[in-house]
Amino acid sequence: MRVVDEARLNLYVIKNVRMFVLTVFFATVLFNPAWASKIPFDIPSQSLDAALASFAETSGVHVLYKAEYTRGVVSNRIRGNYEPSQALTKMIEKKALTYKFTGPDSLTLKKKLFGKTSLSLKPVKDDEARERYDFPKKRFLLAESEAGSRKIRDSETEEGDEESFELKEVSVFERIKRNTSTQYKVPDASTATKTNTPIIETPMAIQVVPKLVISDQQALTLEESLNNVSGVFPTQGFGLVESFNLRGFNTFDYYRDGVRFQSALTQTGSREMANLERIEVLKGPASILFGRIEPGGMINLVTKKPQQTPYYSLQLQSGSYDLFRTTIDATGSLDQKNSLLYRFNFSHEDKGSFRQFVDNDHIFFAPVLQWKISDRTQLTVEMEYKKGKSAPDFGVPAVDGRPIDIPVERSLGESFAEAEFEEIMLGFNWSHALNDQWAVRHRFNVQFTDENDDVVVPGTLQADNRTLTRTFAGFRDNKTDTYTTSLDLIGKLEGLGAKHTLLIGGDYYNFNSRGLFISNDTFSSIDIFNPVHSGSPTKNSTSIFDSDEEWFGLYFQDQAELPHNVHLLAGFRYDFAKTASGSKTEAEQSKVSPRFGLLWRPIQELSLYSNYVENFGVPNASSSGVDGQPLKAEIANQWEAGIKTELFDGRFSATLAWFQLTKQNVVTGHPDPVLAAQNISVQTGEVRNRGIEFDITGELLPGWKVIANYAYTDSEITSVNDDTLGNRFPNVPEHAGNIWSTYAFQNRPLNGLKFGGGITVRGEREGNKENNFQMPGYTLANLMTSYAMKAGKSRITTQLNVKNLFDKKYFSNSIGFGRGRITVGAPRTFLGTLRIEY
Repeated sequence: MRVVDEARLNLYVIKNVRMFVLTVFFATVLFNPAWASKIPFDIPSQSLDAALASFAETSGVHVLYKAEYTRGVVSNRIRGNYEPSQALTKMIEKKALTYKFTGPDSLTLKKKLFGKTSLSLKPVKDDEARERYDFPKKRFLLAESEAGSRKIRDSETEEGDEESFELKEVSVFERIKRNTSTQYKVPDASTATKTNTPIIETPMAIQVVPKLVISDQQALTLEESLNNVSGVFPTQGFGLVESFNLRGFNTFDYYRDGVRFQSALTQTGSREMANLERIEVLKGPASILFGRIEPGGMINLVTKKPQQTPYYSLQLQSGSYDLFRTTIDATGSLDQKNSLLYRFNFSHEDKGSFRQFVDNDHIFFAPVLQWKISDRTQLTVEMEYKKGKSAPDFGVPAVDGRPIDIPVERSLGESFAEAEFEEIMLGFNWSHALNDQWAVRHRFNVQFTDENDDVVVPGTLQADNRTLTRTFAGFRDNKTDTYTTSLDLIGKLEGLGAKHTLLIGGDYYNFNSRGLFISNDTFSSIDIFNPVHSGSPTKNSTSIFDSDEEWFGLYFQDQAELPHNVHLLAGFRYDFAKTASGSKTEAEQSKVSPRFGLLWRPIQELSLYSNYVENFGVPNASSSGVDGQPLKAEIANQWEAGIKTELFDGRFSATLAWFQLTKQNVVTGHPDPVLAAQNISVQTGEVRNRGIEFDITGELLPGWKVIANYAYTDSEITSVNDDTLGNRFPNVPEHAGNIWSTYAFQNRPLNGLKFGGGITVRGEREGNKENNFQMPGYTLANLMTSYAMKAGKSRITTQLNVKNLFDKKYFSNSIGFGRGRITVGAPRTFLGTLRIEY
């Protein structure tokens, strides 16, 4: 970089004129722009290890220190424009620490002893001292690596030097951005704006589930992880897909680093979690930057990125119902210049279930290669591969307005029901800084899936309330191809009394699904109280399906920082979309959607915000109007207002949001009963969801972390041509909440020990739009404990989680229509982990 190059040139010139060491020090500090110029800092109070990593990344200054200097120390918060030396002084003020310059862009942290600074460090020469200082001879601890491990490097010393030695300079620049692996609170997110923006300055409700929360809870699925976000609830995926309800509206889509992936038609089981860094959830309409999507919100999975510092992890997990899982995580540099970095994640999972006939097995690996071509340009190439099998499970039916009371392990399907799948994703992205103000970035992804399955689908319960009709169905050669690309231009400029961050971009999406559908409508029924599993996978009809979805969009966004700490977000998007399904007429539609947000931050700890957003939703491809004409896509709009706060020097944050979200162009039957009987539809339907959401996350005291939420949702079908008018949408509890908290001991002899637990509460939910059966509310308790210890260069962690501690019988969700598919919640389960990190 230019700043670092100037510093090295200054140092080179000074050395060549043989100036004294003191002159070297003052010259490099006074004339090195890295130290002389002010830089914007926003580093919350946190563990000093994590704060130093953020400081190094922001300033580009190398930091070295001994382990004992930072153990259990919490940094002071830094926010504002400072010279790096001023920022570091403020960070460690009153911490009995100081620092010493060792070069133009490097320093060594020192301990103050009795009011004086220890200016030299002595090597540890005996085993007792090594154990006392917790590191071997001639080795020093740097900031925590991306994966939460501690990386040790050898220092250079002269043999026989008993008095002092110099530390080998090892950069912590480009370590993990906020060291989120050690924090519950993540200060920044990019999902809402496609720029890395502080959450407290984003006029939208956005919540983040970081890797540490996922690890502490041993969450193996998105469903478990998203319990930590208000207003997000699972709906039935029957083991082959994943579906979620956000702010009252259902979606089968999730996003991976901003790229859309469909779950409904790919049917490749639960999303693998091994290569996820965190999960960002944007509440409310997100189509302005990401294209067609349900209006309730967007789930964006942020993957792990290659790191310069080598890190290796092997994790073995074993739990109830024959669960065995192995994961590997490795990252580092492939060359001495650290210009070629890699990351490799692997997992294999084999598990049974408390449910009869349900077994799952898959293998997954995800290599990533990043090439830093120059200081301004980088290229990343990545891949994901997953292959496995899973068994569908449609749960139980409802009787007399409640789920049927039968043993939780009983299946109403057949032993032959199973799906086999294979999925591959290939992608690349590159970015280039045109200058200090403008940058361009491009991303391309392609996904191919291939799936075959046999399923037994429950139908209706007969009048005797014990005979359940069933249908045999399946896919053969169910193949999907997805192509996605986006191009963004990002710039920063000042004008008209404001600082602007501009985003100008476009994207293209193409999805094709095709295959053979088989079925048998005369499949055998089953007695739910005395089941006899005698069905066979025999088909009596087949049909070919072929569907296409394509769109392109152009978008513009301006994030303006106005005087008096006012932030304005304004933008719009133009969409042109086409859909075609089988013999139905191809539908084309275009739309312009605006978004406006306003935020005021009167003090550093508080911001007030509001927004208005419109949404271009999913196509109504399965319905048609009079004369077979295609219907328009659903649209939506949202009004939202809220309060955000950061307390305890930025270690803790909270968001309180009120919203009103209305979906329109919802398909409903034709008001003429004759036409309605011919499956002719109109688009006068409307659904309104409004409510209050509250989320908190962060560190209350050193070692004590918490993440919690509460949601109140008032859901109503406000316009429809049937008797569901005024009903609630399915799977939306009126009241719901979750709290999870852990405490990690900071000092010996209990250092390394952690324990925690949480409670999940769900109110009563409607099972379908007719509201003719309900799923009772429930409360679940979960516990965890772990112990981490060092063994040479490695860290070994053992962990035990107990889920559904009191073995509560509950029903987590339904399919949302009919009365025959209600998911049975898992009983008490145990999950143990052994993790080795190096």
